[in-house]
Amino acid sequence: MRRSLLPHLILPVVAFYLYITGCAPFLGQWDSFDYLKQIVSHQFSDLGIGRPVYLGYNIVLWESLRSIFHLRPLHLEFVAMAGTVLLGVLGVVLFQRFSCRILPGPAAAMAALAFAISPVYAIYSGFIMTEVPMLVALLAAALLLWKPGRRHTLWSDIAGGIFFGLAVGIREQALTLGAAFLWILFARGGSSRFRAALRFGIAAAAVILAPAIGWYLFDPAGFVERTRTWLHAIPTGSVQFRNNMEASLLFTFLVCPGAWLAVAGAGVRGIFSRKRLDSVPPVAPAPGIPHPVWGVVCCLVLPLAVLWRDADIQMHPRYTLIVLPASVILCSSLFRRWVPLRRGLAAWAIVQVVLFGAAMAAFAQYRQTQTAKMEFARLMRESIPGPGLMIAGNLSPVLDYYRGIGVRPKWQIVWSGWDWNVAAVEARVTEAWNSHVPVYWSTEPRGWSYFERELLEAHFMFEGCRKEQIAPHLFRVLPLPDRLPRPD
Repeated sequence: MRRSLLPHLILPVVAFYLYITGCAPFLGQWDSFDYLKQIVSHQFSDLGIGRPVYLGYNIVLWESLRSIFHLRPLHLEFVAMAGTVLLGVLGVVLFQRFSCRILPGPAAAMAALAFAISPVYAIYSGFIMTEVPMLVALLAAALLLWKPGRRHTLWSDIAGGIFFGLAVGIREQALTLGAAFLWILFARGGSSRFRAALRFGIAAAAVILAPAIGWYLFDPAGFVERTRTWLHAIPTGSVQFRNNMEASLLFTFLVCPGAWLAVAGAGVRGIFSRKRLDSVPPVAPAPGIPHPVWGVVCCLVLPLAVLWRDADIQMHPRYTLIVLPASVILCSSLFRRWVPLRRGLAAWAIVQVVLFGAAMAAFAQYRQTQTAKMEFARLMRESIPGPGLMIAGNLSPVLDYYRGIGVRPKWQIVWSGWDWNVAAVEARVTEAWNSHVPVYWSTEPRGWSYFERELLEAHFMFEGCRKEQIAPHLFRVLPLPDRLPRPD
């Protein structure tokens, strides 16, 4: 038993080491800091239907550990990130088991390796973001539904639906795999496919709709207005269609580059090899994947097609993590059929490891930049313990996170981005001076990446003001005497 279990433990242990050492000291992206504030304040997210499951389990985790170990609010960063790392490793374990059910042994091992060292999956397993937890819940649902020997029960269908609903409550993008789960229910066999789909659908709908219905009953007007605002904020439009499609295809490649390159190499080898492909001893097709073309359409093509209307896909490769399991299963199946020799397994493993190392090396510069930004935000926190109006470019979400968790509750934040207006900012600065609230301006260049125009406008706005340097690239801006507030 122990000997048979050991090979299955090696990959999760390696994955845990990679994910824990690669944890991002900058936590993730803008959403990460909003999630942390909402965990402390026990509020719904402004995204989707509120991300109730993601915030809910993090609230339980945080409040439990906080009461046991008397943690301070800033310790939440470590607690939430550690939770994501552990879920990332759990995803590797679940995918190992799932791939063993639908693929022959060597192909299953190949798929599991490609999944575990997917560069995007590894990176986001160290971020406080929703994609990895969502994927883990989806894998749990698939594992419950696809049982060997056609041992399908009523409770496995209901449990699968519950986990699918939980995945949607973590991140709404899980809905794009709805067709994939219908394919699983009909492809796995059995005589009661319609009833199984009905049980699955009812359980999933109950879990998905319960928080939204509860919120609507508690505050109908607020729920409707907030949903309308969120839907209008999604950057859609046919003008972006081609760019969105190109970005989704590029990021689908980047989510598991080693797998795609290995398959491409195997295909080229087969075309130009002196031996014809039909002379190569065939590998038996995976007995667990009936109707594989429909599987590719439902598990890979449709979830990508949904992204072609969302311009955010042009900036976030994490959106394509939804197709990672289907991608590595497809690639490992094709590679094993085209390269059935033992050395093909070694070639696959080498390609995965080399591409993973190259991706991490390419990510290092971005990581250093983001780490420096987080360190500067900590410098601001230590240098300005009292109230202040903070103007710091794309450091705004970090500073607002400090405010939201109660570490710097008297801070006010001027946000960069789509709602930046120099006239409104100038009016707000004048109001702060009139209220005797200090105004602080960060000129840290990395904190104004992609917002250089705003930095230039702030420079001209403060050009004639007095500046008191608090720290490198950090100034307190004071008005000239003619702009000082007059006594009442």
